[in-house]
Amino acid sequence: MDKLSYQLVMIDGVPAGLLGLSELFEQLYQEGVLPYDSELAGKLVAGVRKHNYIPKAAIESYQEALKLEYLRFYHQRKSGKPLAPRDYGLWEGRPREQIPWFPIVSRDLCNGCGACIEICPKGVFVKEDSGKVFVADPFLCIVGCCFCKSACEPKAILMPKQDMLNAYRISKK
Repeated sequence: MDKLSYQLVMIDGVPAGLLGLSELFEQLYQEGVLPYDSELAGKLVAGVRKHNYIPKAAIESYQEALKLEYLRFYHQRKSGKPLAPRDYGLWEGRPREQIPWFPIVSRDLCNGCGACIEICPKGVFVKEDSGKVFVADPFLCIVGCCFCKSACEPKAILMPKQDMLNAYRISKK
């Protein structure tokens, strides 16, 4: 059996390590499955369950997170840019992917103005074909930064509270 890819995905603000996600996304892309396909959520959960456990109570949360991850994959794959695992570095001695600091964009409130895209120095946001903005790469977000939230006039961007970072700081004793 070939070695499967490993990817961290944020599920309800908690990182979950999943096997075989890259392979699943590539298969769906090759089959022509679009990010807004009505059957996408079911296909994603069924595909992920082949190599991972998904608690029954968390299926909806997984569906939402996996649809967003597939949307990111789809846009990157469609752009022709090479797909490669990313090293996000460390924050306070911990892998960046372990720090749940990133924006969440409310699709209902986003008006597509793009102020967040303009102010973000890291390219965290991308505009969808629909004009709405989504978080394309959450772990590029600078830990502790919230300029995008301040720039968002319709208040469509949510950020964690600053004090939550204390739980992730490594004490220097």
